[in-house]
Amino acid sequence: IERLGLDYEAVRKINPRLVYASISGYGEDGPWVKRPGQDLLAQARSGVMWLNGDEDQGPVPFGLAIGDMLAGAACAQGILAALVRRGITGQGSHIETSLLEALVDFQFEVLTTHLNDGRRLPRRSSFRSAHAYLSAPYGVYPAKDGYLAIAMTPIPKLADLLSLSELAPYRDKPASWFTARDDIKAIIAQRIATKTIDEWLDILEPADIWCAKVLTWPEMLASEGFHSLGMLQTVTREDDVSILTTSSPLRVDGIRAKADRAAPRIGEHSAAIRAEFGL
Repeated sequence: IERLGLDYEAVRKINPRLVYASISGYGEDGPWVKRPGQDLLAQARSGVMWLNGDEDQGPVPFGLAIGDMLAGAACAQGILAALVRRGITGQGSHIETSLLEALVDFQFEVLTTHLNDGRRLPRRSSFRSAHAYLSAPYGVYPAKDGYLAIAMTPIPKLADLLSLSELAPYRDKPASWFTARDDIKAIIAQRIATKTIDEWLDILEPADIWCAKVLTWPEMLASEGFHSLGMLQTVTREDDVSILTTSSPLRVDGIRAKADRAAPRIGEHSAAIRAEFGL
């Protein structure tokens, strides 16, 4: 971008009110600057892979380009803050972030724990792990016809609802809910497997247990909970191809913004931009 004369210092001389944003792989300094700024590689360098999967699985990447998404969201927040500041001071700003910075910030809660508890490494559960720092029963359990997610719940309450006398040794020992979480979760899993999701929801939800059926995409898309949000929209490309996709996750004054035109394809506007700026 510097070669084209469009770097921040160059454009600021033309318009000091400009809000300019940059996203890199690993920042502007340090030994990784010239390394490929690719999502999987940024995940690898961020440590985040050690929070996914079970303890014996090794590092497990996210199934999404999460670094790209988080960096874009952080950049958008920075741009909005800079626009507010410009409205007050009249001055522009250069907003900078990177895939690595966004992924580190994403881990702020667990990384802060690590930095303040003797730098012990998080240990994932070896049985259906869902969070390295949370105790049983937190996790996902197979039922007769699908999977049931159970969040934070006192073991005595869950033991009574599931009629699990096998959990008696752990009832009055809250510390064991973490130290023995694999054993506890294995006991719970055996019982959950004996009924259908709806049967368990009929028992657990009236007792205010935080739980939910694990939905597939088709199930989620067909659900009334999803339909009530109105998050789908149809956009059209320049070549008149229509695409059904998601819309903004934000509602402003009760209204969700939607668009008719699709995002441009790679290079679709390159020639026009070069012509406009004489490049």
